Amino acid sequence: MDIGLWGAMLAQLIPVCLATANWVLSLFLAPKTNSYFLGDLKQLWSDSRPFIKTQWPFVAICMVGSNMSQAHLFADIGLRQSFSFGIVAAAFISAGILPIIKLFYVSYLAAPKYPGRVAMIGLWTVLLYVLGEWLISALGGLGMMFFILPGLLVMVRACLFLPAYALEGHHPFAAFERSWALTSGKYWLVSRYLGLPTILFLLLSASPQLTATARAVGQYPFDYFWPAMIAFNFAALAMSLVLAGLTYKLYDRLTEEAGN
Repeated sequence: MDIGLWGAMLAQLIPVCLATANWVLSLFLAPKTNSYFLGDLKQLWSDSRPFIKTQWPFVAICMVGSNMSQAHLFADIGLRQSFSFGIVAAAFISAGILPIIKLFYVSYLAAPKYPGRVAMIGLWTVLLYVLGEWLISALGGLGMMFFILPGLLVMVRACLFLPAYALEGHHPFAAFERSWALTSGKYWLVSRYLGLPTILFLLLSASPQLTATARAVGQYPFDYFWPAMIAFNFAALAMSLVLAGLTYKLYDRLTEEAGN
Protein backbone atom coordinates (compact mmCIF):
# COMPACT_ATOMS: atom_id res chain seq x y z
CA MET A 1 0.00 0.00 0.00
CA ASP A 2 1.37 3.39 -1.01
CA ILE A 3 2.14 5.41 2.12
CA GLY A 4 1.71 8.61 0.13
CA LEU A 5 -1.93 7.75 -0.59
CA TRP A 6 -2.71 7.21 3.07
CA GLY A 7 -0.83 10.39 3.92
CA ALA A 8 -3.00 12.36 1.49
CA MET A 9 -6.13 10.89 3.06
CA LEU A 10 -4.99 11.63 6.61
CA ALA A 11 -4.09 15.21 5.66
CA GLN A 12 -7.70 15.70 4.56
CA LEU A 13 -9.24 14.00 7.59
CA ILE A 14 -7.21 15.63 10.38
CA PRO A 15 -8.96 19.06 10.14
CA VAL A 16 -12.34 17.29 10.10
CA CYS A 17 -11.44 15.29 13.22
CA LEU A 18 -10.14 18.36 15.05
CA ALA A 19 -13.23 20.39 14.19
CA THR A 20 -15.47 17.52 15.29
CA ALA A 21 -13.68 17.12 18.62
CA ASN A 22 -13.84 20.88 19.22
CA TRP A 23 -17.57 20.98 18.44
CA VAL A 24 -18.37 18.01 20.69
CA LEU A 25 -16.50 19.67 23.57
CA SER A 26 -18.42 22.89 22.95
CA LEU A 27 -21.72 21.06 23.47
CA PHE A 28 -20.65 20.47 27.07
CA LEU A 29 -18.55 23.57 27.78
CA ALA A 30 -20.56 26.33 26.10
CA PRO A 31 -22.88 28.36 28.34
CA LYS A 32 -26.26 26.70 28.76
CA THR A 33 -28.24 29.34 26.93
CA ASN A 34 -30.92 29.05 24.29
CA SER A 35 -29.33 28.19 20.95
CA TYR A 36 -30.39 30.45 18.10
CA PHE A 37 -28.60 28.42 15.44
CA LEU A 38 -31.65 26.75 13.90
CA GLY A 39 -33.64 29.99 13.87
CA ASP A 40 -30.78 31.85 12.20
CA LEU A 41 -30.34 29.06 9.64
CA LYS A 42 -34.02 29.18 8.71
CA GLN A 43 -33.98 32.96 8.45
CA LEU A 44 -30.80 32.82 6.39
CA TRP A 45 -32.50 30.76 3.71
CA SER A 46 -35.35 33.24 3.27
CA ASP A 47 -32.93 36.19 3.30
CA SER A 48 -30.62 34.57 0.74
CA ARG A 49 -33.07 33.57 -1.99
CA PRO A 50 -33.14 36.97 -3.78
CA PHE A 51 -29.32 37.05 -3.78
CA ILE A 52 -29.07 33.51 -5.18
CA LYS A 53 -31.60 34.28 -7.92
CA THR A 54 -29.52 37.20 -9.18
CA GLN A 55 -25.99 35.89 -8.58
CA TRP A 56 -26.35 32.25 -9.63
CA PRO A 57 -24.27 32.70 -12.83
CA PHE A 58 -21.23 33.67 -10.75
CA VAL A 59 -21.84 30.74 -8.41
CA ALA A 60 -22.04 28.44 -11.44
CA ILE A 61 -18.75 29.78 -12.86
CA CYS A 62 -17.09 29.24 -9.49
CA MET A 63 -18.38 25.66 -9.36
CA VAL A 64 -17.20 24.89 -12.91
CA GLY A 65 -13.75 26.26 -12.09
CA SER A 66 -13.58 24.18 -8.93
CA ASN A 67 -14.53 21.01 -10.81
CA MET A 68 -11.98 21.65 -13.56
CA SER A 69 -9.22 22.36 -11.04
CA GLN A 70 -9.77 18.91 -9.50
CA ALA A 71 -10.15 16.97 -12.74
CA HIS A 72 -6.64 15.49 -12.38
CA LEU A 73 -7.79 13.56 -9.32
CA PHE A 74 -9.90 11.34 -11.48
CA ALA A 75 -7.43 10.48 -14.21
CA ASP A 76 -7.03 6.83 -15.02
CA ILE A 77 -3.57 6.90 -13.48
CA GLY A 78 -4.97 7.51 -10.01
CA LEU A 79 -3.65 10.46 -8.04
CA ARG A 80 -0.77 11.41 -10.29
CA GLN A 81 -1.21 15.09 -11.04
CA SER A 82 -1.11 16.30 -14.63
CA PHE A 83 -1.13 20.08 -14.51
CA SER A 84 -2.05 22.18 -17.50
CA PHE A 85 -2.70 25.83 -18.13
CA GLY A 86 -6.45 25.15 -18.16
CA ILE A 87 -6.40 23.48 -14.75
CA VAL A 88 -4.30 26.26 -13.21
CA ALA A 89 -6.53 28.94 -14.75
CA ALA A 90 -9.67 27.18 -13.49
CA ALA A 91 -8.23 27.00 -9.98
CA PHE A 92 -7.44 30.72 -9.99
CA ILE A 93 -10.88 31.59 -11.36
CA SER A 94 -12.61 29.55 -8.67
CA ALA A 95 -10.36 30.88 -5.90
CA GLY A 96 -10.84 34.45 -7.13
CA ILE A 97 -14.61 34.49 -7.61
CA LEU A 98 -15.62 32.80 -4.35
CA PRO A 99 -14.25 35.56 -2.05
CA ILE A 100 -16.01 38.17 -4.18
CA ILE A 101 -19.30 36.28 -3.90
CA LYS A 102 -18.92 35.92 -0.13
CA LEU A 103 -18.07 39.60 0.31
CA PHE A 104 -21.08 40.71 -1.73
CA TYR A 105 -23.28 38.12 -0.02
CA VAL A 106 -22.53 39.33 3.50
CA SER A 107 -22.89 42.96 2.41
CA TYR A 108 -26.26 42.07 0.86
CA LEU A 109 -27.48 40.34 4.03
CA ALA A 110 -26.46 43.36 6.09
CA ALA A 111 -27.99 45.93 3.71
CA PRO A 112 -31.07 46.65 5.89
CA LYS A 113 -28.81 47.66 8.81
CA TYR A 114 -25.73 48.78 6.88
CA PRO A 115 -26.96 50.36 3.62
CA GLY A 116 -24.53 51.27 0.88
CA ARG A 117 -21.83 48.73 1.73
CA VAL A 118 -22.20 46.85 -1.55
CA ALA A 119 -21.47 49.99 -3.57
CA MET A 120 -18.21 50.46 -1.65
CA ILE A 121 -16.73 47.12 -2.75
CA GLY A 122 -13.94 47.56 -5.30
CA LEU A 123 -10.96 45.64 -6.60
CA TRP A 124 -8.68 46.83 -3.78
CA THR A 125 -11.32 45.86 -1.23
CA VAL A 126 -11.49 42.33 -2.61
CA LEU A 127 -7.71 41.95 -2.76
CA LEU A 128 -7.30 43.04 0.86
CA TYR A 129 -10.04 40.66 1.94
CA VAL A 130 -8.46 37.72 0.12
CA LEU A 131 -5.05 38.48 1.62
CA GLY A 132 -6.58 38.73 5.08
CA GLU A 133 -8.40 35.40 4.70
CA TRP A 134 -5.24 33.69 3.44
CA LEU A 135 -3.23 35.06 6.34
CA ILE A 136 -5.75 33.85 8.91
CA SER A 137 -5.96 30.43 7.23
CA ALA A 138 -2.18 30.17 7.15
CA LEU A 139 -1.84 31.11 10.83
CA GLY A 140 -4.58 28.70 11.83
CA GLY A 141 -3.17 25.91 9.66
CA LEU A 142 0.35 26.33 11.01
CA GLY A 143 -1.00 26.50 14.53
CA MET A 144 -2.90 23.24 14.14
CA MET A 145 0.05 21.59 12.42
CA PHE A 146 2.50 22.25 15.24
CA PHE A 147 0.40 23.27 18.24
CA ILE A 148 -3.23 22.21 17.90
CA LEU A 149 -4.77 24.50 20.52
CA PRO A 150 -3.33 27.81 19.20
CA GLY A 151 -4.50 26.90 15.71
CA LEU A 152 -8.05 26.24 16.86
CA LEU A 153 -8.00 29.43 18.89
CA VAL A 154 -7.02 31.55 15.88
CA MET A 155 -9.63 29.97 13.61
CA VAL A 156 -12.47 30.38 16.12
CA ARG A 157 -11.57 33.86 17.34
CA ALA A 158 -11.03 35.16 13.79
CA CYS A 159 -14.23 33.62 12.38
CA LEU A 160 -15.99 37.01 12.26
CA PHE A 161 -13.31 38.55 10.06
CA LEU A 162 -15.54 38.55 6.97
CA PRO A 163 -18.55 40.45 8.38
CA ALA A 164 -16.31 42.79 10.36
CA TYR A 165 -14.29 43.54 7.22
CA ALA A 166 -17.36 43.95 5.02
CA LEU A 167 -19.27 46.22 7.40
CA GLU A 168 -16.68 48.22 9.32
CA GLY A 169 -14.54 50.00 6.78
CA HIS A 170 -12.67 47.32 4.80
CA HIS A 171 -9.55 47.38 6.98
CA PRO A 172 -8.07 43.86 7.42
CA PHE A 173 -6.19 44.37 10.68
CA ALA A 174 -9.07 46.29 12.23
CA ALA A 175 -11.46 43.51 11.17
CA PHE A 176 -9.22 40.89 12.76
CA GLU A 177 -9.06 42.90 15.99
CA ARG A 178 -12.83 43.39 15.91
CA SER A 179 -13.47 39.67 15.49
CA TRP A 180 -11.04 38.91 18.31
CA ALA A 181 -12.79 41.41 20.58
CA LEU A 182 -16.33 40.21 19.83
CA THR A 183 -15.42 36.57 20.49
CA SER A 184 -13.53 37.31 23.71
CA GLY A 185 -14.75 34.91 26.39
CA LYS A 186 -17.06 33.21 23.87
CA TYR A 187 -14.79 30.54 22.39
CA TRP A 188 -17.07 27.63 23.23
CA LEU A 189 -20.24 29.50 22.31
CA VAL A 190 -18.82 30.33 18.87
CA SER A 191 -17.54 26.76 18.47
CA ARG A 192 -20.99 25.36 19.20
CA TYR A 193 -22.73 27.80 16.84
CA LEU A 194 -20.44 27.31 13.84
CA GLY A 195 -19.15 23.82 14.63
CA LEU A 196 -21.56 21.61 12.70
CA PRO A 197 -21.58 23.63 9.42
CA THR A 198 -17.79 23.88 9.64
CA ILE A 199 -17.48 20.10 9.93
CA LEU A 200 -19.78 19.60 6.97
CA PHE A 201 -17.83 22.13 4.91
CA LEU A 202 -14.48 20.51 5.68
CA LEU A 203 -15.83 17.04 4.95
CA LEU A 204 -17.40 18.12 1.65
CA SER A 205 -14.24 19.97 0.63
CA ALA A 206 -12.15 16.89 1.32
CA SER A 207 -14.54 14.46 -0.39
CA PRO A 208 -13.10 14.67 -3.96
CA GLN A 209 -9.59 13.95 -2.67
CA LEU A 210 -10.85 11.20 -0.36
CA THR A 211 -12.87 9.63 -3.15
CA ALA A 212 -9.91 9.66 -5.53
CA THR A 213 -7.66 8.18 -2.85
CA ALA A 214 -10.17 5.42 -2.11
CA ARG A 215 -10.38 4.67 -5.82
CA ALA A 216 -6.59 4.48 -6.13
CA VAL A 217 -6.37 1.90 -3.33
CA GLY A 218 -9.29 -0.06 -4.74
CA GLN A 219 -11.74 0.64 -1.94
CA TYR A 220 -14.34 2.71 -3.78
CA PRO A 221 -16.82 0.64 -5.84
CA PHE A 222 -18.71 3.51 -7.48
CA ASP A 223 -17.59 3.99 -11.09
CA TYR A 224 -19.18 7.34 -11.86
CA PHE A 225 -16.75 9.72 -10.19
CA TRP A 226 -17.59 12.89 -12.11
CA PRO A 227 -21.19 13.12 -10.84
CA ALA A 228 -19.93 12.50 -7.31
CA MET A 229 -17.24 15.16 -7.61
CA ILE A 230 -19.68 17.72 -9.04
CA ALA A 231 -22.11 17.01 -6.21
CA PHE A 232 -19.38 17.32 -3.57
CA ASN A 233 -18.07 20.59 -5.01
CA PHE A 234 -21.53 22.10 -5.33
CA ALA A 235 -22.38 21.13 -1.75
CA ALA A 236 -19.05 22.53 -0.48
CA LEU A 237 -19.67 25.82 -2.29
CA ALA A 238 -23.18 26.05 -0.88
CA MET A 239 -21.89 25.28 2.62
CA SER A 240 -19.22 27.98 2.22
CA LEU A 241 -21.98 30.54 1.61
CA VAL A 242 -23.99 29.17 4.52
CA LEU A 243 -20.97 29.62 6.79
CA ALA A 244 -20.48 33.18 5.52
CA GLY A 245 -24.12 33.97 6.23
CA LEU A 246 -23.99 32.41 9.69
CA THR A 247 -20.87 34.40 10.58
CA TYR A 248 -22.83 37.57 9.76
CA LYS A 249 -25.76 36.42 11.92
CA LEU A 250 -23.36 35.71 14.78
CA TYR A 251 -21.52 39.00 14.24
CA ASP A 252 -24.83 40.87 14.39
CA ARG A 253 -25.88 39.17 17.62
CA LEU A 254 -22.55 39.64 19.37
CA THR A 255 -22.38 43.27 18.26
CA GLU A 256 -25.80 43.90 19.77
CA GLU A 257 -24.76 42.17 22.98
CA ALA A 258 -21.61 44.29 23.12
CA GLY A 259 -23.73 47.41 22.71
CA ASN A 260 -21.72 48.89 19.80
